[in-house]
Order: sequence, then structure tokens, then C-alpha cells
Amino acid sequence: MTRTNSGVRWLHVVPIAVGVAVGIFMCHVAVPRLITQLTGVDGTFRAERCTWGEFDSRGDRTMTCAGDFAAADGSFTLPGIRIDGVFDDRPRGPVAARVGGPSAGHAVQMDLASSLAPIGLGLTAFAFPAWALTAAARDAADRRRRRSGPPAPEADPHSWGPLPTP
Repeated sequence: MTRTNSGVRWLHVVPIAVGVAVGIFMCHVAVPRLITQLTGVDGTFRAERCTWGEFDSRGDRTMTCAGDFAAADGSFTLPGIRIDGVFDDRPRGPVAARVGGPSAGHAVQMDLASSLAPIGLGLTAFAFPAWALTAAARDAADRRRRRSGPPAPEADPHSWGPLPTP
């Protein structure tokens, strides 16, 4: 038995939309952070105000902080900015960080895994919608081609099909 279509139906619209939304959100969150980590200005971040966050899935609490950033070359300082990242305890000393430039509103910690993991998750979330939309487009093109072409000849039910010639 051969399959006549890919199996993509209208009920797949919801998982497709969720996959696209998750993929866009994860990439929207992680790509600017990754760009800052790769091309930003090096410096140090000194935490001044830290607050405990909510409990995570393992039951651990983490801390988010705001403070001052000083560029490594001394060209500028940014007072009162927040840092993207979480801490287990309040940082006692300066933390290596990067910012996008002198007008940045936040610093990022130098942890590439914290950017690459969401990007990987976002790209994985795009996998099902990409497959489903490709399969649906292929099915639509096949239906259009069958409608516009000549009708297929009726097969003889008593025939064994074409026989090979010696």
C-alpha cells in the first residue's frame, strides 16, 4: 500500500503555530545575547543590588543583580544597569561581562552555553513546522498537478503489470 499524502491535516495548525512561536521567542531572547557575547565590549560588572528570584524546577533559588559596569579599556562606565544571568550567591567581587556599547541597558555574562542552548531549542522547535509546511506544500502541488494533467489510465485488475523484455 502506498501513501497518497503526507498526513498533514488542519488539526496540525495548532502544533505548527506553537512550534513557530516557541522558535521565534527562543531565538528572539538568545540571539541578541549571543551577539553581545561575541562582539560586545569587555569589562567588569560590580553587583550592588541583588534580589532573590523565584524557585526553579529543581527547587533552587537564584539571584538577579543590578550594578555598575566598567569597560576594560576605561573608556566608559555604565551605572545602575542589570546583568543578564543569575547567581547562586551575591557576587563578592567584579564579574567578567560584556555590553553592546556605551549606551547599553544591560550587561551579559560570558557563558556561551546560556545563549546556544535557547538557540538550539528554538531551531528544534522549528523542525516540525518546517516538515509539516513542506509536506503540505508538496501535497498541494501534487493535487494541482493531478487536476491539471490528463486522467491516469485505468489499470487492468487482471494484469500482472509490464513484463521485462529479455
